[in-house]
Amino acid sequence: MKKKKNKNDLVIKTKQRILRETKSSQKEYITTYKDIKRYFRVFNKTLFKGRLNAFNDIQIKNMKTAYGQCVENLSYRKGTSFFVLEMMPKFSSKREFLNTLAHEMIHLWQQTVKKDTGNHNSLFFSFKPKFKKIGLELTL
Repeated sequence: MKKKKNKNDLVIKTKQRILRETKSSQKEYITTYKDIKRYFRVFNKTLFKGRLNAFNDIQIKNMKTAYGQCVENLSYRKGTSFFVLEMMPKFSSKREFLNTLAHEMIHLWQQTVKKDTGNHNSLFFSFKPKFKKIGLELTL
């Protein structure tokens, strides 16, 4: 008989993975599309109960004022939204990369699932305890 997976098992497994993969947190991290997609799946299961659709596009590029951002592009002709994840090519550590990706996923969730503004509001910060449980930190 197959053992039913418990929500806490997933949280513990995710936290252990993050701790294992960020042990050498002083080491510079180079952003890859593969890691963005891999951790999107992990965080979607753990933080968003699998309810988040993937970004429509991902761009790794230098930005002056942010480490990452969730950009909504509106098509007025079609009446649709298109969401782009923009991430820096380098981070000071893998932990900083993971924090940034999860942070941008909250913005995507706010706008697509909750139909919210996507601002740093109480809905955004409601994820702080969830981040802490998996060993991440939710900041601005």
